[in-house]
Amino acid sequence: MYGNRKLPKSTAIFNMNSAKDCPSLKLGMCDVGSKCYALKAERLYPQVLPYRERQEAYWDSVNAEEFAGAFLIEVERKRERVTHLRFSEAGDFKSQADVDKMNEIAFYLGYQSITVYGYTARRDLDFSKAKHMTVLASGFTGTDGLFLGVKGAKHYHLEARKLGIRAFICPADCKVCTLCPKAKGKGTIIYAEMH
Repeated sequence: MYGNRKLPKSTAIFNMNSAKDCPSLKLGMCDVGSKCYALKAERLYPQVLPYRERQEAYWDSVNAEEFAGAFLIEVERKRERVTHLRFSEAGDFKSQADVDKMNEIAFYLGYQSITVYGYTARRDLDFSKAKHMTVLASGFTGTDGLFLGVKGAKHYHLEARKLGIRAFICPADCKVCTLCPKAKGKGTIIYAEMH
């Protein structure tokens, strides 16, 4: 899939699993829970869950080099240049092997100037060697930065800035913003207003 209501068509989206089978949710690490927009989409649109399950089956059947090669062949056919790969719009990493595999994919795609980024709630996994992709954490440190959904995002943003923290407010439109993909290694906090 390329783009959605918030993401530009130059961003490819790939899910390692569905929101229904999200490892973070099952492990009690997800702060969003039933408010998850990915879970809502799987309930509202009958084609979404089977699509994500097919993506998971594909993910489990290939190694990093095969994935990157097939991805590059696919995006070569696109009229609009693909500049980003957003992983896990739904779901999360199932294991450390998934982290390592996505990082290796990011290494290969980096040669084509494709930025790989995504979000995780898996505080139990090691992201210290994930040098080729940008990973924003939800509610814990240990990745490139934090992406926090909170009520009163402007207040938290201002308080963080007073402390000298590199903090921003999510404009809720990735078509006009590149904060998340560019947060690599910068200790950024991005506050998103929870509805």
